Amino acid sequence: MLTVTDLELSFAGVKALDKVSLMVPGGSLYAVIGPNGAGKTSLFNCISGAYRPQAGRIQFSGRDLVGRRPHHIAALGVARMFQHPALFQQLTVQENLLLGRHHRYRTGWWQDALWTRGARAEEVAHREKVEEIIDFLDLERVRKTPVMILPYGILKRVELGRALCAEPRLLLLDEPAAGLNQEETEALARYMLDVKEQMGITQVLIEHELRFVLELADRVAVLDFGRKIADGLPRTVARDPSVAEAYLGGAA
Repeated sequence: MLTVTDLELSFAGVKALDKVSLMVPGGSLYAVIGPNGAGKTSLFNCISGAYRPQAGRIQFSGRDLVGRRPHHIAALGVARMFQHPALFQQLTVQENLLLGRHHRYRTGWWQDALWTRGARAEEVAHREKVEEIIDFLDLERVRKTPVMILPYGILKRVELGRALCAEPRLLLLDEPAAGLNQEETEALARYMLDVKEQMGITQVLIEHELRFVLELADRVAVLDFGRKIADGLPRTVARDPSVAEAYLGGAA
């Protein structure tokens, strides 16, 4: 599904990514972990088109992503859930989720202006998809609520829902559990498993909390100072001395 080969990214001579390679199978939940500053978000920015690496390749279902603009990559089936919810505060939950359908609209401006039969039919279809995601994420009671007054845990679910509304084949999850309490984290983990098992969407999760991914991920890669230092099954990676050294330093 996703192959990253010898990716290199530098800022003012400082290497954020140093020959990083990954292979993500379709239908899997693949985790990329590492301490703060390891290069995890830089990797996501390269995959989603926000950054252009100086060297290396990124292929999604056989198509090169390097050099493509973010909206082109999104149209290929790549969606992203950001670490800090990037929602329109005055809009309702339903309206924010509907924005996730934007790149799937096919009618022209004149059809929308005249509110033709085709425009009406398309709007109904998109809203039906949004309602499916609202039901899936148990957001029914807040669907008409402006997101500006919702608690942080629900905002995270709305952020996930907007990404799912794009109907991606690959979902990038940027530290989805950041800022959540234990109960909210466990609920989010269940949704992530449902996304994999019920929707069949491939997920790449970046985290710095090793414990969060042990029971979720099918495979884990570890970054440290921009280099991949481990890659394998979660329990195997957790026992790797180099991973303990990266997280604990001299205390390892």
